[in-house]
Amino acid sequence: MSEQYFSESEAAEKIGKSVRSLRDFSDIPTGTTGTVLRSYKHSNGEIGIDIQWNLPGRRTPLIDGFSKDEYNQFLVEVT
Repeated sequence: MSEQYFSESEAAEKIGKSVRSLRDFSDIPTGTTGTVLRSYKHSNGEIGIDIQWNLPGRRTPLIDGFSKDEYNQFLVEVT
């Protein structure tokens, strides 16, 4: 089964949403919050989204890209 990505409208609806990580990955501990910053299109046309993480003490913000599958597996939206 191939990885699922966002449609343009799905990605646009996510921009500005707050999220929380459900588990550790990369340099992101479980429970870290972030904001959906923007969407992007791969050269093959697939659309992902970028999350900017709230990590105090970093000199530059950490931004990670997510497919729809990764978003649903690793993150939960918060209000």
